[in-house]
Amino acid sequence: MVATRPGRDAVAATAGPALEVRGVTKRFGGLTAIREVSLRVEAGEVRGLIGPNGAGKTTLFDIISGLTPPTSGTVHLDGSDVTRQMPERRARSGVRRTFQRTQLYGRLSVEDNVLASMEWRGGGGGLVADLVAAPSRRRREAERRERATAVLEACGLADLRHRPAGSLPIGQARLVELARAIADRPRLLLLDEPTSGLSAQETERFGEQIQRLRSDGVAVLLVEHDVGFVMGQSDRVVVLNLGAVLAEGTPDEIQAHPEVRAAYLG
Repeated sequence: MVATRPGRDAVAATAGPALEVRGVTKRFGGLTAIREVSLRVEAGEVRGLIGPNGAGKTTLFDIISGLTPPTSGTVHLDGSDVTRQMPERRARSGVRRTFQRTQLYGRLSVEDNVLASMEWRGGGGGLVADLVAAPSRRRREAERRERATAVLEACGLADLRHRPAGSLPIGQARLVELARAIADRPRLLLLDEPTSGLSAQETERFGEQIQRLRSDGVAVLLVEHDVGFVMGQSDRVVVLNLGAVLAEGTPDEIQAHPEVRAAYLG
């Protein structure tokens, strides 16, 4: 059985949303990919985002993560307008993302892929500290490796830590991408079709990790075609259709919504 969401009472309330998208529109020439989309995700909340192919879900992820600027509208993280921030700065503020097509460093080991997500913090002391193997540098390296080990074990990847990431089947590769995304403790996690190619056991493990993250106060925005998985994981669900918000509500409300059933669920 896939792990499902605990009650929202189990997550401590925080002031203001971790993510707020306000009236975002994106045009590519004469094509409007998304139109006046607004949504918010609280800390410790899993918000599902569903809709037919071409509804604009990945475009919205690109805008939130900073890969694509919106034509109009704004993106706010923890109350701050980050609409014009570069993706690197957003990542360092705690925005993490997985992709429809896994984006791993194929020649690096599984463990090194995870360690790479924490390298930006540095070790302190610069080149001199590296050359003399300063205690502070050794301590930080030990902390990173300890964190990587914990994440690999939680994702069921400990036995694969020395395997080249590019040699893994798609299901395990997606779990590596998740491990890399959460190793540096995200504030906001964007998951784009994370269960595609996963076995039932891997999907269950993925669901367990999502719920563990939300219990730690991480905001999760989940795009997924597996409707059962989305409904089991999410507190609320937003439905996009033709680039606009068609409906928003609890999983039960969305599954009973006549327009959603006609446009997407069938």
